[in-house]
Amino acid sequence: MVLPSYSFIFIFLPIVTILYWIVNSRNLYTLGKVILLTASLVFYALLTPGIKGLAALLLSIIVCYVIATYALSRPLKDGIRKLFLSAGIVLNIALLMYCKYLSYAQELLSEAGAGSFTLTAIVVPVGISYFTFSQIAFLVDTYRDPGIRYSLLDYALFVSFFPKISVGPIALTTEMIPQFNDPARKSIDYDKMAKGFYRFTLGLSKKLLLADNLGKFVNIGYANIPNLSSGDALLVILSYTFQIFFDFSGYCDLASGLCLMLGFDLCENFDAPYKSLSIREFWARWHITLTRFFRNYLYIPLGGNRKGKVRTYINNLFIFLVSGLWHGAATHFVLWGAIHGVGMVISKLISKFTDKIPKAIRWFLTFAFVNIAWVFFRADDVKMAVDLLERLFTAGFTALNSALIAACIPTEFQLIQWIILKIEPDATFYSGCAIWIILVGIAMYFSVFAKTVRARCDEFAASKKKAAVTVMLFVWSVLSLSEVAEFIYVNF
Repeated sequence: MVLPSYSFIFIFLPIVTILYWIVNSRNLYTLGKVILLTASLVFYALLTPGIKGLAALLLSIIVCYVIATYALSRPLKDGIRKLFLSAGIVLNIALLMYCKYLSYAQELLSEAGAGSFTLTAIVVPVGISYFTFSQIAFLVDTYRDPGIRYSLLDYALFVSFFPKISVGPIALTTEMIPQFNDPARKSIDYDKMAKGFYRFTLGLSKKLLLADNLGKFVNIGYANIPNLSSGDALLVILSYTFQIFFDFSGYCDLASGLCLMLGFDLCENFDAPYKSLSIREFWARWHITLTRFFRNYLYIPLGGNRKGKVRTYINNLFIFLVSGLWHGAATHFVLWGAIHGVGMVISKLISKFTDKIPKAIRWFLTFAFVNIAWVFFRADDVKMAVDLLERLFTAGFTALNSALIAACIPTEFQLIQWIILKIEPDATFYSGCAIWIILVGIAMYFSVFAKTVRARCDEFAASKKKAAVTVMLFVWSVLSLSEVAEFIYVNF
């Protein structure tokens, strides 16, 4: 079961929401948290790899809670507390490495001449990167402030909370747990419920109507790189740039909408990243909670920008290499991180000069850089990325590939194509091209020029027009659920 599914939307969510608000209305607040925790564990068990993944999650929760509560929160000698903190971090990183990076380690060792052998993890829990980082942050925060103490119920609910467990964002205990115990959030707020459903619907639409339709074009384009013209390659690259944004931000909107319906506020993860005028600004707007984690729990402890410019740039490069590896156990992810690391350093070095350049040019250069970097992120390996970029710059801007266009027409437009085929068969190619160019144009408008979903929700006011648009988008999205693709970031 995943968030955009019939079983979640029409069975799981209504049951959990109704039960939660019923027990809260009777002042059974602890029971309400038990219902949310039970629902979260059931939800997680229904994800692949099921019970094995749930067992790994629970073990991780218990170990971190015990270390924080019975070691880091006690008045022990600083050296002993630091030892327990180190042990907790090492255990979390070891679990992450074991589950995600065994096969990559095998590949690197084989390439280094260590022989052929097989390393396979027993289980790869969904969302392990997200809940591992959240728990490391909890351990560090408790070490820094021994006064931070939570019940096991609150902590287990925080880590496993079903809206965010599989694809984040990387929330902090100090952001979520106080909300679980806030009496003001125990009474149902119908305005917040409406806003939550509105944001949930916008997230569903971003995922199903934009990201998944763009993804069809991307998948076929990357599978047929030798047949692409420069125009095809450009359209494929742009399509992935918008696919990954609407896919990931769409999930975050789903999660935020769910939290609002339950009376909670989830931390924001995006702030119009494709409006950025520099790489530095892009990373202040894209995957905000990951950037925050690396800044607060790795970059600053490494010295941040306090030890001179050279050390600052080295720290930046290191952080982005780690970020690339966090996203995936493969060389092309590490290279993607390195590209952004170099871009960040260059952005800082020339900021005094680039600030004088017109904003339109700075935006274009930043957007082009991000697009090219995404090629290495999406490709199966470095060679595939290089091949696609080669097609982009050398294949010539001839007519778009008709087979590529025909294979990727969204279901919603197939009737239109069928009618055009009956009336004027030769026009179907041009209408297909128009459909894809319009779809990419719509994606660019909503990611670059339009208000963000957060801004729309902040200004939300119920009206007949808004209700009609929300219902239309919800029904349209629900009708597309049978073809929903897996979230890109669920693998990271």
